[in-house]
Amino acid sequence: MPAPKYVALFLAEGREHLGVCNRLLLEWERDLAATEPLGGLFRAMHNLKGMAATMGYGPVAELAHRAENLLDALRTGKVAVTPDLVQLLFRAVDALGSAIESAAAGGEDEDGAQTTLAAELDRAGRASEQAHGAAPAQSKPAKPSRKTRAADASAAPGSVPLAAPPQFVTVVIRPSGVMRGARAALILRRVEALGAVSAVRPPAGAFEREEFDGRFSFRLRASATVEAIEAAIRSAGDVDRVTFSDVIATTDTDAAVGRQIRVDLDRLDAMMKQVGELVVARNRLVEVARGNGGEIESLAGRVARLVSDLQTEVVAARMTPVEEVFDRFPRVVRDMARELGKRIAFEIEGGEIELDRSILDELGDPLLHLIRNAADHGLEGPADRTRAGKSAEGRITLTALRERRTVAIRVTDDGRGIDRERILAKAKAIGFADAGVEMLTDDLLLRVLARPGFSTAEQVSGISGRGVGVEVALQRARALGGSLEVQSELGRGTTFTLRVPLTLAIVRALLAEAGGERYAVPLAYVAETVEFDTRAVTAIRNREALIVRERVIPTVHLRDLVAVHLGDTPSRRPTIILEVGERRTALVVDALLGQQDIVIEPFDAPRGIPPYVGGATILADGVPALILDAAALV
Repeated sequence: MPAPKYVALFLAEGREHLGVCNRLLLEWERDLAATEPLGGLFRAMHNLKGMAATMGYGPVAELAHRAENLLDALRTGKVAVTPDLVQLLFRAVDALGSAIESAAAGGEDEDGAQTTLAAELDRAGRASEQAHGAAPAQSKPAKPSRKTRAADASAAPGSVPLAAPPQFVTVVIRPSGVMRGARAALILRRVEALGAVSAVRPPAGAFEREEFDGRFSFRLRASATVEAIEAAIRSAGDVDRVTFSDVIATTDTDAAVGRQIRVDLDRLDAMMKQVGELVVARNRLVEVARGNGGEIESLAGRVARLVSDLQTEVVAARMTPVEEVFDRFPRVVRDMARELGKRIAFEIEGGEIELDRSILDELGDPLLHLIRNAADHGLEGPADRTRAGKSAEGRITLTALRERRTVAIRVTDDGRGIDRERILAKAKAIGFADAGVEMLTDDLLLRVLARPGFSTAEQVSGISGRGVGVEVALQRARALGGSLEVQSELGRGTTFTLRVPLTLAIVRALLAEAGGERYAVPLAYVAETVEFDTRAVTAIRNREALIVRERVIPTVHLRDLVAVHLGDTPSRRPTIILEVGERRTALVVDALLGQQDIVIEPFDAPRGIPPYVGGATILADGVPALILDAAALV
């Protein structure tokens, strides 16, 4: 069994190569005459084969080898390109994904699906094998025994045994080689069968690091010949050169050790949790030290700055480009288009925008639901689009962009749009909307679409129609401290906007007081603060509103919202202008208490808790406080 650390590396790099394969297949499918995607596919499949062979996963290597043969036949013109062969390669990529996961978990191809697909790939690419006279592929070359290697070496004419004192060996793995760290470890294991290995430079632990460039050296004390040693080393594959000397060689990797390493996400999660505890302790320390003066207050300030710097570094280490999640969707859209009989162009914008990994991991499911809805409900079929004067090919765009301290992710389609009158009639018929409602605003439309079980589909399909897509997206957005919005124009298309904070564990908040209780409002949604002026009060749709710089903003009095009226109402009341997307609300409070970094504590909301409560935190004096959900307030 390969070492667990190499299995994890194999999984990570295998998934990356499969992602490349999916992207290149999609690119090639759009232009079957293009040669660059085909060449990239061949290289990626060759790398997958080499990785699997290095790890000893014979069936995976065999399946990749058969796909590689077909790709070679296609790129050399031995086999004509057809849509059916492209679909066969898509199936091969899917099967390799399952095979890689299964092999890493110690499983096998019990139902023979991989073997069947390998045979199908073999038949499709047989023209190439016949043209080159290739022998049938073997699942895995037999590993020569130590006795066999010694016999081969002794039979070689002109063999030169290593002389005493011990010699040093330097190995350079090809730059194009895959899994160089695993291959270097395999080389060491093979030469250890020939003699004593020591003074490995860089240390074997450096093989796991991303910056390992494939060059290493070691001392070998053995009686085997130079040819036998070199043959054992080269049998690992992808070896560029092997040199022998009386002095140990230095490597550039020695200087690079420690620049980058792979870190398990669980460790980062644990580190973030500990930093959160440090932030709470720092806030308490600053509170206790305030006013004492002298060295204690100075030391408290220094500790506060150090904790803030540490917090910034840990958060930065967790930031990940959204393209890691976005890149899975082009293949999904392609398969949905085939199933629905539609032509869909899928575009991604802003993939370089970064989010906390813990938030990013939660976005895959809601985004998938929104994209499915866009493909199934949003986009018309080619005939309907042509009759409407549109291109036969529909378009779905997935966009990410920074908005102050939040990230907005939009799923936009250029389809039929949402028929608000039809939605309103259906909502009234099943009791989801009051009979007196005359028009569905964007907010009311979202609430109707997010009601459990509500769907605009005439029938349930394998893609959507069960009325859970918008509901799942809204619930996940709220759980992440974000929001979901919808904008739609009949005949022009629909946009769903999912807004989430950059990071979830530690946020900057504005502390406010109402009725003697303190509340935290995330600064990501605070546009500004003003004073509540009765002279600027007006009404909009029978609701109190405040005019702020010629803009009418509906008000929410926090005292009324939480139903706490202890003490007299202050004559001068601060007002927090909350902004979520294009929507604003004026939150009227009794007092503002300043800003503070707060840690969002695990919060099991009891039944019946108001929707405007988004979590809880511990303030600097050790007293808990509720965190207000800005999206629910606006």
